[in-house]
Amino acid sequence: MIKFLKYILVFLTLTSCSNPSDKIKDVILYNDTIGYWNYEWPRERAEFYGATFQFYSNGNVKQYSYSKVKNKRHLFSDFGVQPHLKWGVANDSILTLMNFNSQIKVIKYNNDTIWLHNNGNNENTMLIKVKGDLNIEN
Repeated sequence: MIKFLKYILVFLTLTSCSNPSDKIKDVILYNDTIGYWNYEWPRERAEFYGATFQFYSNGNVKQYSYSKVKNKRHLFSDFGVQPHLKWGVANDSILTLMNFNSQIKVIKYNNDTIWLHNNGNNENTMLIKVKGDLNIEN
């Protein structure tokens, strides 16, 4: 009987712990619904323009172009009006973004910033939570 109780205790302990990917997903999705994050990467004119991702709990993602000067966002049109893009986080903290075979590793994160490293091109990038009015225009 004691052996059986030990197995149950181990099982409950293992099933109650959340893995790193679940914790990262909880940060990305505000209140388990949608998350808006500005994507920052090394480039010229970074102070003028950027990109914003809208992450959905069902794994869909939309990309918006972002004018920092005008504080306006427009659906990124290279993918069409209704793009079928996906995102996800693997157990080893690898972020899959926009259907690509991703090599983007989540280095660290908090509620406002997610630091990333792309092993494919050895580049550091960030996702920064959008706060305030999104100013999305059609």
